[in-house]
Amino acid sequence: MKTRRKSFTGQRPIFTGSPSLVPGGFNLDKTSQNFTVGDVIPGGTLAIYDEQTRKVQIIKTGKVLEVDADNAKIVTLVTDEFYQPVFVVGDSVLKTVNGTFANAPTVTKVEKTDTLMKITLSAAITGLTTGDVLVQVIKDSSNNAAVIGDANCVTVADVDVREYETPVAVTADTMQYALYERRVPPILASQKDSTGKFLKANPHVKLSQSY
Repeated sequence: MKTRRKSFTGQRPIFTGSPSLVPGGFNLDKTSQNFTVGDVIPGGTLAIYDEQTRKVQIIKTGKVLEVDADNAKIVTLVTDEFYQPVFVVGDSVLKTVNGTFANAPTVTKVEKTDTLMKITLSAAITGLTTGDVLVQVIKDSSNNAAVIGDANCVTVADVDVREYETPVAVTADTMQYALYERRVPPILASQKDSTGKFLKANPHVKLSQSY
């Protein structure tokens, strides 16, 4: 059975200590992105919060466990008792973010259990292999593929996606503490600063490579 963290001070903490929370209520932005009701967005997921709209967008990522030997469009993603990717049918994904958005493969099928997540893509991604990270991409103003944005916060606990409004708590300042990067969904190098120890768009969020 999948274990869901109810706080960031649970049995498998994702922070080295209690981070500061961004005050005020935020809701998951389900206008800009699609989610499946009942899915769990893992604590420690990179996100973008907007204090004016009070909405939070999610940087969706997933690490490749296996590419089907007979059909490279079928990809199994890493999942465990603590987190699972939240890709849905219709999401466009890439390993390397470049090219036109129209050429980015889309997710056409999602199969998952508590211990497995397998997606089928509209087209195979050349060179995709175990350990690679897939990321959701959107169309930018030039019709090219782009990541939804630069993360300025992370979720502090698991978020259960609800049918209507879905509350999301985030931290934009881990203070003297840090996020255990190895315990949360994959973080792209492009989201980090040159040292790899902080978020590029918010150096107040510190990352730790400790287990």
